[in-house]
Amino acid sequence: MDSYNILNVAIQYVEDHIKETILPEEIAEACNYSVSNLKYLFHKVFQYGMMEYVNRRKISEAACRLIKTQESVCSVAFYYGFGSQEVFTRAFYKIWQETPGIYRKKRHFYGLYPKQEFSCDECGVFRRRFDLSGLTEELNARDCSTVVCFDIVGIRFIKTCYGKDAGEAAALHALRRIEELLETDCSLYRLAGDKFAVNLGGAGYPAARNAALEVLKANGTSFIFKGNEILLSMFAGVTPINAREITSKQLFDKLNLTIEEAHKRLFRNFTSPYGFPAFGLFYDDASGLYKGEVSHAHRETRKGSHGFSCKIPCEEINYFFSIDDETEPVRWNTTEKEYHLFFPDGEDWYRKTVFDSCKEVMREHYYIIRNLRYHKDQSLTYTLLHLEITLTADGRVMTLNGGELKEALYEGIISKKEYRKIINTGKSILNRLEKKRE
Repeated sequence: MDSYNILNVAIQYVEDHIKETILPEEIAEACNYSVSNLKYLFHKVFQYGMMEYVNRRKISEAACRLIKTQESVCSVAFYYGFGSQEVFTRAFYKIWQETPGIYRKKRHFYGLYPKQEFSCDECGVFRRRFDLSGLTEELNARDCSTVVCFDIVGIRFIKTCYGKDAGEAAALHALRRIEELLETDCSLYRLAGDKFAVNLGGAGYPAARNAALEVLKANGTSFIFKGNEILLSMFAGVTPINAREITSKQLFDKLNLTIEEAHKRLFRNFTSPYGFPAFGLFYDDASGLYKGEVSHAHRETRKGSHGFSCKIPCEEINYFFSIDDETEPVRWNTTEKEYHLFFPDGEDWYRKTVFDSCKEVMREHYYIIRNLRYHKDQSLTYTLLHLEITLTADGRVMTLNGGELKEALYEGIISKKEYRKIINTGKSILNRLEKKRE
């Protein structure tokens, strides 16, 4: 049985027994799979354990019951199989950062961890989707609804810098921001790890656009996670839903496309202390890829390697996002720490090394590229080819954007030959990093 089928069976077992005490052996037996292998599969996909998944689903459903009923916290705790109110409260606070009693008074959103399903798409990409059956039912009950989709800017950066738990904290704070700035009678759903949808019902496009802009005004503000101040920003897209018989899959695809189209309207300008744009990435409609540009690069030799280099002591990143052509863009700024770029001769990749305030290396990013060109004005231009490999200060190595790379192959943006070359280049970088760690 394929991995995604095993996960789907396991997840359905959890849903069918969510009000009971669930043991790992019972889930494994339902999948006809060993406990150890199932735990490994869950951790590989979710980055947390199988019983943690069970607990998050129970707490999400318990949050719903707290909001929609007048039952006591103790009754809700026992209803979902918790041994005591104290155990339930600790588990609840771990996820919501609020006690059940405070949560019930302040909140109306509860679907932080909805049921998930898995599939392998036509591109060969392993896909995870959150359950949208509730939203689908709402939309099918009306002739026309308007949905606003939100996506967190730079969620991978947050996870890379501060860990996977910081990504979940960012999602919680994003949802709280949406919840607090929109009307209480709208419905809020989590589409994926960093993507959200708000059903505004019969509100027309202008009203939905204004609601989205109200949320985006908070871009550039921060939240605190384990003593770190993390900036949180989002972009958004608005779409009408006209069909009365839309399926959950059709809905997910439509909302995902809305987010993808909105992402193309997110722009960044990078300005160094020298007063000129030092670095830039621009989406190219013709190729379907991002083009990079680096100003004031110079020749350098590093550890026996010759190439082009650019050192940026610190950098202000100016973001602007336009929800449509008729609306003034939302603008906000962030500051990047000191980093160095190095483009080695004869290689199809470059390295970005980020330093902390004490000049210690925080992390290294390796980006695979093509068409590197050096120009007379000392600038470099290139095309970015999705795959990114990151080495953190604590030795973690992460390979990012593999799904996007497969999609680029499927859509004809890159050839099979180039796809194989990118994969081989990634393996070469990984081997280099393994030797460096040794």
